[in-house]
Amino acid sequence: MTEHTHQFSDWPFLDAVNALAFCTADVAQQHLPILQVSHDFDGDWQFLDATTETPGECVMLCLGCVYERDATLAQIGDLPRGWSAYRICIGADWERWEKSPEADDCEQEVNDGEQKALAHIEEYGLHIISVNEEDDLPPFSYSIGIEQSLAMPDLIVVGLRHEVAQAVINECYRQMKSGKLIAPGSRVADLLGGEFECVIGEVSPANIKEYMGWALWLYKGANCRAHQIIFPSTAGVFPWEPEASEWFRNWQPLLA
Repeated sequence: MTEHTHQFSDWPFLDAVNALAFCTADVAQQHLPILQVSHDFDGDWQFLDATTETPGECVMLCLGCVYERDATLAQIGDLPRGWSAYRICIGADWERWEKSPEADDCEQEVNDGEQKALAHIEEYGLHIISVNEEDDLPPFSYSIGIEQSLAMPDLIVVGLRHEVAQAVINECYRQMKSGKLIAPGSRVADLLGGEFECVIGEVSPANIKEYMGWALWLYKGANCRAHQIIFPSTAGVFPWEPEASEWFRNWQPLLA
């Protein structure tokens, strides 16, 4: 996979267009409007929906992707480091203010998360990130670090509870480490228990960017590869089969 790049002749931001930006989960996954922007002292950007005082875990997107979603952000492209801006809705005027150095809580949370991820990769060979379900969107879990530890694609599971998905990813990683070939189209046993087998599917570069923001961080946006672990329903039906319900297809979208 080649690095995701953006080219804008009128690019307004002072940072590189392919740099990473920190967003709330609702901005990244639900595409909520960006109402608050922070340009941190170290040059990072935060894009928040401003719907809550506790935005939760930060999600990373490339700066160019954020700008493509909302070109009105060009209005605060000259925001100096150490400043924030707020608007009540898209199209409203921005209010700007200088913030204190202690205000970068989201950034500190991400830095702590980065160190934890690197430590897990060093010790276990992978780190697993889980994202909660949101309204009609299913939960998903994915690994980072397998590319480094085994030179093989990372793994993602959509639609399983976090504790189950993490066990599935860990067992699949164990089999990969033991020498089992994990490739698109192959069937893998012993991931869910019982006699159910999972099927390995491809993950497109677009869906890696959509679902696996931490992989973009770890691999610096380049050489990201991933396989989807696709599980059957309790009746043994896979999402692409005619017998699969519409709910099951929506709950486990295929990421190829």
